[in-house]
Amino acid sequence: MRDSAIILPIVASMPESIKKFKGLELQLYKTQSTTEQSAIFHIDSNGVTDTGHVRTRNEDSYLVLPEQNLWVVADGMGGHHAGDFASQSITQNLALFKQANSLEESILLLEENVINTNAIIRKKAEKLGKGMTIGATVVCVYIWQNFLFAFWAGDSRLYRFRDEQLSRLTEDHSYVEELVKMGKIEAKDAEAHPASNVVLRAVGIDDTLRLDFEYFDLLDDDIFIICSDGLYKDLAEDKISPIIQDNKDDMDKLAHSLLSSSLAAGGTDNTSIITIKVSNKQ
Repeated sequence: MRDSAIILPIVASMPESIKKFKGLELQLYKTQSTTEQSAIFHIDSNGVTDTGHVRTRNEDSYLVLPEQNLWVVADGMGGHHAGDFASQSITQNLALFKQANSLEESILLLEENVINTNAIIRKKAEKLGKGMTIGATVVCVYIWQNFLFAFWAGDSRLYRFRDEQLSRLTEDHSYVEELVKMGKIEAKDAEAHPASNVVLRAVGIDDTLRLDFEYFDLLDDDIFIICSDGLYKDLAEDKISPIIQDNKDDMDKLAHSLLSSSLAAGGTDNTSIITIKVSNKQ
C-alpha cells in the first residue's frame, strides 16, 4: 500500500513470455510434464504480511501455493479506492491455478489469469466512476524443474540469495528506476526521491497490461525473497543479506525475522514477504 501513490499507465503490447520459449534452452523442455519438476528440488517456503505502524489497513496480499509450485505477492495501490480489492483479486484468482501437462501451457494459464484479473479490476474501477483508478503491483513466481519463472509489474521485487550474495532479479517499473537508469540520480537516493511512489506499471491501471517475464536457473540452496516495497523501503538491502545468512535453514524463521526487522526499522508501509529455498533431494 502507498500513501497517495501516483500511477502513470503506459499502453503496451501483450506479455512477451511465450516469445522466450523460442530460445534454445526452453525448446528442450516445453513439451515435458510439469509434474517432473518435483523430482529435482525440494522446496521449502513461507509467507508473512503486516499492516505496519502507519497504515490503518493492509492492502497487500500474498499467495503460497507450493502444491502448484506458485508464489505471489501483490501490493494494492494506497491512495486509491479498493486497493485491497485489486491485490486480493490477483491472489484469489491465481489460487485457482492448476498446473497443465506442459510448461508452455502452465505459463500461458498464469498469464491469462493475470490478464483476466486486470479486466476484473478495470470493471471495478468503472463501477466506482469519477475516473477512479484501482491497481496493484505483482510478482508471480512459478518453479518448474530447475527453472524459476517470474512475471511482474510495478515495484514489488524478487531477490535471490546465492553464495552469500543478494541479487535483485526484477527491475522496478517506477519513475525513480528510470531516473537511475538514465544516470540522473544514484540508486542509493531513489527511495528518498520525492517521486519514489510513482509507479509505471501495475495490474488494473490500464486496459492493456504489460508484464515483464524472465526465467532463472536453480541451484542447490538458492533462497528467493518475494516482497512488496514495504520491506526494502524500510530495510536496506545491505541489512537484508545478514538476516538471510543467519536464518538460511528455516524459511518460516527467515520470513518472520525479515518482517520484524522491517517493522523495527520503521514499518512505514504494508509489508509482505515470501521466502523460498530450493535444495537437492538426497
